Amino acid sequence: MSDHDLEMHHDIIQWMFPLHETSMVNPGAPLVDEDSAHVLRENIEAQLLMREMIVRFARFMGFELNEDGQFVAEPLLAANRKNWHTQLNHNHLRVTRVIRSLRLFGFDQLARAFFQAVAASALDARCIDNRTLAFWNMALEDEVFDSLRK
Repeated sequence: MSDHDLEMHHDIIQWMFPLHETSMVNPGAPLVDEDSAHVLRENIEAQLLMREMIVRFARFMGFELNEDGQFVAEPLLAANRKNWHTQLNHNHLRVTRVIRSLRLFGFDQLARAFFQAVAASALDARCIDNRTLAFWNMALEDEVFDSLRK
């Protein structure tokens, strides 16, 4: 999908980054329970596909994954960052989902690297508030199967 398609199709993110909770936007999207999470963590093909998903989504957000496992702001993708560097942008919700889903698949280090890059960029752009940052932190730090809908 093009960046435009990813931006405009609000129901694709639930398929790219499944969670253990039903999506209010896309209730028919797949769910990951504890048993399937274990299977997905052991499945090489699922792991490779999830890695492709985060690399693709990171590019959509304006970042590249470097050889050290860090997401870095790509100058050629600056317009992508500007796209979500606005207050109350729906992509801020997507960030929470991405972090949680990566952790469900066992990609805790990538989840942390993604969080660090996106949070630094968002704080620098002053496009998020403390509540959004708190949700991103909960997605990163809370038990992976806890609900964020507290």
